[in-house]
Amino acid sequence: MVVRVAEPGRPAFQLRKGEEGLLVFHLGAVDPPLTEAEIEAKGLRVVPIPGAEPLPSRLWEAHAEIRPGLGMTRAQFKQPCLKELE
Repeated sequence: MVVRVAEPGRPAFQLRKGEEGLLVFHLGAVDPPLTEAEIEAKGLRVVPIPGAEPLPSRLWEAHAEIRPGLGMTRAQFKQPCLKELE
């Protein structure tokens, strides 16, 4: 399972300019609202990637991104896939 950290009042699953994927954290470090199966059911992928240096080591190791499925365009990734995760 994974969780997305977001700013209060902003959509949690919003692809920002220049981003290739959405940063998420694995269950080992946090209490997630989504399972990987729920994300993958939308045709998306959960890809493990190292976190940024300022993160505590357990979050750094548990870091991942939600990325578009193979062959999926950015527009398909943003709408409806990301909207459906809200």
